[in-house]
Parts: sequence; C-alpha cells; structure tokens
Amino acid sequence: MAKILLRSARDPFDVIEAGDPRAWGIGFYGTNVGNLLFADSTHRLLSVPGTEIVADRFAHERRAFTADEVAATNEAYDHFVVPLANALRPEFTRPLTRLTAFIEQLSIPTTIVGMGAQLSLDDLDTAPDDELAALHRRFMNSVLERSPKVGVRGEITAAYLRRLGYGDEHVEIIGCPSIYLNGPELTVRDERSTPIADEDPIAVSMSPLTAPWFETYVDAFANRHPHMTYVGQTHHDFAMLQWGRHRQPEMGIDRDHRLYAEDRTRMFLDAGSWTRFLATQRFAFGTRIHGNVAAVLAGTPAMVIAHDSRVLELCDYHGLPYAMLDSMLDSSRVETTVDELFQAADYTSFHNRLGEGWKRLTAFLDDAGLANVAQPDRTSATYDAELAALEPAAPVATLRGSGDDAIRRIEDRIHALKIASEHADTAAKRREKELAKKLTASVKSQAKRIAALESTTRKQQTRIERQAGRLDRQRTLIHELRADLARHEERAGLRGFVRRVRRRLRRS
Repeated sequence: MAKILLRSARDPFDVIEAGDPRAWGIGFYGTNVGNLLFADSTHRLLSVPGTEIVADRFAHERRAFTADEVAATNEAYDHFVVPLANALRPEFTRPLTRLTAFIEQLSIPTTIVGMGAQLSLDDLDTAPDDELAALHRRFMNSVLERSPKVGVRGEITAAYLRRLGYGDEHVEIIGCPSIYLNGPELTVRDERSTPIADEDPIAVSMSPLTAPWFETYVDAFANRHPHMTYVGQTHHDFAMLQWGRHRQPEMGIDRDHRLYAEDRTRMFLDAGSWTRFLATQRFAFGTRIHGNVAAVLAGTPAMVIAHDSRVLELCDYHGLPYAMLDSMLDSSRVETTVDELFQAADYTSFHNRLGEGWKRLTAFLDDAGLANVAQPDRTSATYDAELAALEPAAPVATLRGSGDDAIRRIEDRIHALKIASEHADTAAKRREKELAKKLTASVKSQAKRIAALESTTRKQQTRIERQAGRLDRQRTLIHELRADLARHEERAGLRGFVRRVRRRLRRS
C-alpha cells in the first residue's frame, strides 16, 4: 500500500469542537480555517483504494526537526504531498525555511500543489527582495530535485517564478484544489432574476488589511440587511467569539461591533459545517478567497472583492466573479449595494472552466506519480462515506444571544474551561509523576555513579599510597647509596695518600 505524508493541519475525520483546547491559540487549522479547504480537497483527491494518507499537522514547519524524524519519514512514506496557499510572502519566511530544510533531506518524491505568491497589485512586476528570492529559489530547487514540476495557483505566481529563473518546464498552473473539494460536478445557483431583498440572509468575509472597506461598506450593509452574518476565519475571530476577547485593531470588528453585539458573527471549524451554513445564504461576498470558495462549494453565488495578487490570480484562473477593492473605495463613485454585487456575480465562465481545470489538476497529479480519483477504476467512495457519517463541528457563536440560548452559550464556555482546566491539571499531575519518576531514576543513577566514583577513588588512593611508600623506600635507598659512595670515595682518597707517602719513604 502506498503511504503519503500530507501537509495538512489535521485529518478530515478528526472533528474538533470549539470547546476542545486543540482549537485554541493558533488552532488546528494554522491561523486561518481556509487552510482546511485546500488540504481536505487534496486529501480526497488522493484517497483511493491502496493509498494511506497521514496528515503531518504542520510539524516540520512549526518547530525544528531532528535527523531521526527525517530518517523515519523516508522509511515510512512513499511520497510527501504539500498543498500550499500564499507561501511566497515575507510573513511565511520562517515556516518556509523549515519546510525547505526538511524537503532537502528527503529521499522520497515531493509534490507541491497550488502554491501562490502574495504581492500587492502595485508590485506585480517588481523584482523580489534578494534575501527572500534566495529562499524561494532554494525551496524551488529542493522540490524540483524530487518532482517534475511545481503546481502553482495562477499566472501571477508563474510570472513571479519566471523572474526567479523558473519557466514552463518547471511550473504548472493548476489553480487551487479547494475548488474541487466535491469533484468537477459543481453548479452555483443563478437567482439574479430576483434582486437581493433587505431580509435575505447574506454572508460576508474580511481580510485583516481591508478594514477601511469593511468600515465604509459593510457597516452600511449591516444596517440595511438585518440577516447579514460576518463569517470569521482566523484564530483572532475564534478568540473573540469563544471568549469575548478583543481582536487586533486592523481586523475591523471586535466584540463592540454591532455584528458581534447583535449575534451576527459566526466561525466554522470544518468544511462540512461551513458549507452547510453557506448553503442557507442567498449570497456571499468579501475579501477572503476561501470564504467565497466555501460558498461556491455550497452552490451559493459569491462575489470576491479582490485586493491582492493571491485573490486576483485565482479569480482569473477559475473564472470566479470579482470586483476590485480600489474601485469600490473610489470616492467619486456612488456607493455600491449588495444587490449590485449580486447581479454582477455571473458564474458562466466558472462553469465553463471547471472541466478543463479538473483535467489539468489531475493530469499534474498523474505526472507526479500520484494515484487519484480521476484515474480509471479509482474512487473516493470509502472516504466520502466515512466523512458523511461524521457530525461536523458546531459553529462557533458569540457570547451574545437572547434568553436561554445566551445562557447556554456562556455555560458551554464555562464547561469548556472547566474541562480544559481538569485536563490541564491531569496533564500537570501526569507530568509531575513522570518528572518524579525520572528524578528518582536519575538520583539512583547518580548514586550508583557516585558509589562507583568513590570506589574508584579509594582504589586510586590506595594505589597512590602504595606508590608513595615505594617512592619513600626508593628515596631512602638512594640516600644510603649516596652515603656509601661518599665513604668509598673517602676511603679511596686515603689509600691514595698512604701509597704516595710510602713511595716517598722508599725513595728516601
């Protein structure tokens, strides 16, 4: 059986609720639940009979790894598959450096799926920074030594890589696999004959650096459309919803914002609950590319508000309708309405490109030597059935609400904290026992070492004392020998004097 290590924050079958401590902090989704869409889609694409897929949980980019871990990966796995998003950006330098170092030590094939560059729309033709470009070249070289090509999101990323020296023989444009989470058969509803009414349910998403747009338009939209819901995607959104924590200033919404105060903010911790909610919405729009893709996967029309290259190139490649953020913020322009965005959401091009995009993506997987659902007699039926049997995680709601529902939410948070506290206490006690056991073992080991050293010291002391006695005896012997020698020399001198006297007496 082929065994694939997949770059993914978590296994799709691991349902994690908001009360689970694994969802806290950065979370099991990285910093953005959009990561779950393209990872889950890649997981499904490769989930065919005869293949086992294991999520790496971002282990090799979140922390340093050892040579033993690399050796274990080479031994246990046949392929490393790496779905990526906007990885070619300054903010991703540290994890990309670690990921590159890991790949450089692998002996197994490595395939990159859907990588993108994140550039401002003013910097599309700008030469990359030398240090950043060096890292991106190092990453590309490490992958191309283990794969025929690198799969990228769109033409803007391909053009950026051409400036680094990588041409069509190195790069294949395949878009984002998230579009094909449910396969190539996808239809987005077209209900533009009926305008958006004030009471219609609408979903909106926002990226951190687009707060001015949010404040200019979305606040006004919130007044007119009482059933408009802000759908968060980041760990900051999670902290605000789950614990009532204020978010970072650039995010544009916090617990004092009316969309929070009026209980019109939600977040979803898996693709299933996310798309189920968006299927109930008449329309979705915003600057989050995967927030809009989630709506499209649910069959709900969405309008992307494009503000940088990562969003623009995916819209161009997949035929997703979009409006430019700059044009919406143009002060000379009359304020846009939600219905104007809705009427402009034409999915004809999107539907026309689905089939060809699917063929291009799966052909890329074929060339990489990866068995996939598009191949004859291959199917993800087992994967789909197991996933369908799971109950998706409940949406994360605000601490606001009304009546018993509001009380229930607070009770749930308190219960989550209690359980987490108990788990932390249990873990601390278990760790304390482990440390005590290790300390006891260490003390015993040290005692043995000390006893051994003491024994060795005593033996050495006895040896030294014997050697000292021997030296004393040798010194005494030398002293005696020197005394004897002196006496002999004295006697030898006296005999010579007597002989000389005798010779003189005879002469006389």
